[in-house]
Amino acid sequence: MPLFGKEKKTKKEEKDHRHPSLEDKYFLKELLGTGAFSVVRLAESKENPGVMHAVKIIDKKALKGKEDSLENEIKVLRR
Repeated sequence: MPLFGKEKKTKKEEKDHRHPSLEDKYFLKELLGTGAFSVVRLAESKENPGVMHAVKIIDKKALKGKEDSLENEIKVLRR
C-alpha cells in the first residue's frame, strides 16, 4: 500500500468496476445502415442467444460541437 495517494489499480481491476460495454452484452453482427454521426448494427444478446436487436452506435468525436444534433436524434428515437 502506498504511503501517499491512492493505490494504483491494474487495468483488469479498472475494467471490473466499470459499466458493461456494448461488446460485453452483445455479439455485433452485420451493418444495417449508416448516417452522418452513427452506424446501426445488428446485435445478438449474449444473455439471451437468438434475441436480436438493432443498435445505433454514435461517434462522439464526430458530434463534437454539434451536441444539439444528438439531443434532437434522441428525441426522434424516443417517438
